[in-house]
Amino acid sequence: MIKKYLKYIAVGSLAFSSMTSCSDKIMDEINKNPNNPTEVPTSFVLTDVISRAASSVSSGDFGMYAALYVEHQVGIDGQFYNAETRVGQITQTSTYNNAWVHAYTGLRDIADIIEHCSEGGREAGNYHMLGRALVMRAYYISVLTDVCGDVPFTEASDYKNYMTPKLDKQAQIYDDIFNILDEAIVNLNKDNTFEGQASAPGSQDVLYDRLNSRANPEASIDAWIKLAHGLKARAHMRLSFINPSEHSYQDVLDEVALSFTSANEEARFEYNGSTSHNPNFLFLNVRAYYGASQSLRDNMDDNDPRIAQFFIPNVYVPSSSPEYGKLYFAPNGMTDATPAYNKYGVSSYFLDATQPSYMLSYHEVKFLEAEAKERMAAGSGEEAAKDAIRAAFKASKTDDVEDYITSISNFDIDRIMKEKYLAFYQAESLEAYNDMRRLEAMGETSYINLQHPAPGMFPLRYTYGVGDVSNNPNVSEAQGDGQFVFTEKVWWAGGSR
Repeated sequence: MIKKYLKYIAVGSLAFSSMTSCSDKIMDEINKNPNNPTEVPTSFVLTDVISRAASSVSSGDFGMYAALYVEHQVGIDGQFYNAETRVGQITQTSTYNNAWVHAYTGLRDIADIIEHCSEGGREAGNYHMLGRALVMRAYYISVLTDVCGDVPFTEASDYKNYMTPKLDKQAQIYDDIFNILDEAIVNLNKDNTFEGQASAPGSQDVLYDRLNSRANPEASIDAWIKLAHGLKARAHMRLSFINPSEHSYQDVLDEVALSFTSANEEARFEYNGSTSHNPNFLFLNVRAYYGASQSLRDNMDDNDPRIAQFFIPNVYVPSSSPEYGKLYFAPNGMTDATPAYNKYGVSSYFLDATQPSYMLSYHEVKFLEAEAKERMAAGSGEEAAKDAIRAAFKASKTDDVEDYITSISNFDIDRIMKEKYLAFYQAESLEAYNDMRRLEAMGETSYINLQHPAPGMFPLRYTYGVGDVSNNPNVSEAQGDGQFVFTEKVWWAGGSR
């Protein structure tokens, strides 16, 4: 019996000896999850960077709240009602936190792409991917600084070494934006020397893969170059008031000439309606937080055929109700009105799950051209303005544009900016918000009439994200009690440098 047990012990010892003789390499492999790789081609990261920029940043909290402030929409329920009535919502750090977090997550991922595609990286020589990443870097930081002013950037981009990054001045950030876009254009014009999977990302380039073909898998590169020039045109216009000697209207036109020549090239993020949906469509399916804006309707000409597209009766009213089919406009500021998601009209676009998000549209580029020309010489912006209106009507899926254009007797700067404001309804309210603050600094507010009864409570900028306010003393100091949003303009809109 004892021999029997000794036999088992010997066998067990042999097995244990065999296990402990396994190589370190095999043991390292045992604990690896093949479904959770630590390194992926940068093309996969690019997909997330683009989709996040469109759906969670420009069309996320930043754009959704901007729609309230520029009176494209009225907040009729929930946190939008609180923002509409200015009851604390717009001074809180939680208000824009989702977009804030997504923006800095995007910048972190972009930093990884840039590192991998630069000299010494595992995709060194992938100049086209590097160029794409640089364009997106400029886009992300421009959105952040436009809404918040001074924000962490230089140190925030080096997230491995700076846990509490300092805030950079907006003037310096804009210098960086121009440099980043110039660097992007240089790299996009190079020939790739990297030949891995990410060199021709194909469908992973969810912004411009629609332009590629089997014969020309890199046809999208030209559009990325044009996007970079378009962003430079937008940036020159943004700074044209505060620094006209370095950012002239001619600078705007020079960049416009190198940007989009058709809507096919615009930076338009498309949703398929099955696995991806427009954020406003998703919002409406939860609850209608937006109501049809009375002031937006009053700023439109009665013969504007877009009215039928912009405003439809509330979709939550049951067909058995006597209120069914009636269109009610929400009062801006909701004075003496209570939250009511099932009363006020909505936009027909909220019913379209495939309504795209824009990072830079073709009609915006044409409006930049029209404004720059008109400011340089009265009457010279008319043809560009007409082209912009045509493109905007096409984007809004509205016909009868020529009759509408014919009805306009004067394409002065007020009319051009009014048409740009209307064109930005639904998908580009964030840019309407940026224009509104720039024009207010210039003393030009007559192009539209806002109806909110508390104009002094118009937010001049956004608050910072709650996580950074709580954990970064630099951001916490800048945030203070949040009341600065009503008193401190961003630099390019006449604030302090």
